[in-house]
Amino acid sequence: MDKESILRLELDHVKNIDFDKSIESYDPTTNNHIIFLELKKDVYYVCPHCGTIDIHKPRSTVLQTIKHSSATEDNIIIKFKRRVLLCSCGHSFREPNPFNTSKKRMSYHKETKILFALKDINKSYKDIAIEFDVSPTTISKIFDSKVNIPRQYLTEVLSVDEVYSKHCGFHKYCFIIYSPQQDKILDVLPSRHKEYLIDYFSRIPRNERKKVKYFSIDLYEVYRQVAKQCFPNALICADHFHVIKNLSTFFNSARIRIMKKYEHLKPSDDNFYWLYKKYWKLLLKNPEKLGYKKFKVARSRMHMDEHQIVEYMLYIDPQLRTAYELMNEYKSFNSSVTIEDAEERLDELMIKFLHSPLTEFHKFYRLLKNWRQEIINSFNKINGHIISNGGMERANRDIKTIIRHAFGYRNFGRLRNRIMYIKNKDVAIKI
Repeated sequence: MDKESILRLELDHVKNIDFDKSIESYDPTTNNHIIFLELKKDVYYVCPHCGTIDIHKPRSTVLQTIKHSSATEDNIIIKFKRRVLLCSCGHSFREPNPFNTSKKRMSYHKETKILFALKDINKSYKDIAIEFDVSPTTISKIFDSKVNIPRQYLTEVLSVDEVYSKHCGFHKYCFIIYSPQQDKILDVLPSRHKEYLIDYFSRIPRNERKKVKYFSIDLYEVYRQVAKQCFPNALICADHFHVIKNLSTFFNSARIRIMKKYEHLKPSDDNFYWLYKKYWKLLLKNPEKLGYKKFKVARSRMHMDEHQIVEYMLYIDPQLRTAYELMNEYKSFNSSVTIEDAEERLDELMIKFLHSPLTEFHKFYRLLKNWRQEIINSFNKINGHIISNGGMERANRDIKTIIRHAFGYRNFGRLRNRIMYIKNKDVAIKI
């Protein structure tokens, strides 16, 4: 093999290779490229016993095998004779492994490629093991030895949420701490229980916790209690997405109740029931996003676009129209309100929900009443953006993908590190 071929395999960093004596072969049964290398003999080594720097006498040799990867080829086997050297002090030692630490049977470059592959959200440890022709245990050991991410420093704005993790063998939910300002996961915890969270945050220095000004949560009471106890200077903010999600749930309950009124009608009489059953998602869609392309309506001879179908459903039942208009009024409030008029406009809407003829919206009124101040707080702006868990929700989708592709995790520390390793761009690894 010529020197240029060796360089293409990223072996040029190994300075003591005798390139002129290198031999390459190929094993078709294993699809491995095998390279026989010889190391230069006129190299000075330090005796680990006495510290003497010298060209020590060879005593014997040991054939060593190293798994290697290049930019274009993953299945490379390097074989070289590693000499046992005799020092003048009477002790013998093996010459250093030029491709990795003494006991490793994998090159630095292959480890680096494996660590890069572990950044892929869609790859499990098993997938990567197959790709690099090693065992999943080896992949796990490399990751655990190189990646151990400490808790990240708390920022001015914090978002918290949970991810279902029961099939990972831990508590039912993992607790995620996220910084919207840095688009970064600060930590992942194995439990969302109140006592656990208070104990965790209490161990963080109080001066650091006092710098948190906004604490964004979903409508889970435990998080509010934890925030009040652990973050004395923080305004607690109710995430808009979860408020709208609850509103949509209450509206859908009303829609189902109204739909069942027409369940007894035969298709020959009218298709009201089927309209409410099949096209209910159109009612949750923002009116400005409804399409104008006409299509055949199911179980009818009519051709209508999305706007017309929605209008027809609202025409059928006045109560549904009331619910629809009130729901969209809150959505409009949510997208247009400012911190200056949030309190007044929210109170006006709360009165409308209270006096609504729909019992489902009375429940939503109680939710607004319970979380009134936190909803108002969420309309504060940081760098021109209102406070929300939008970035947190995107991170959660990725976390769910990580868990799903791995078919669960037995080691929580490994799961935590993998999540933060993938999602955070500035993660340092051990060399």
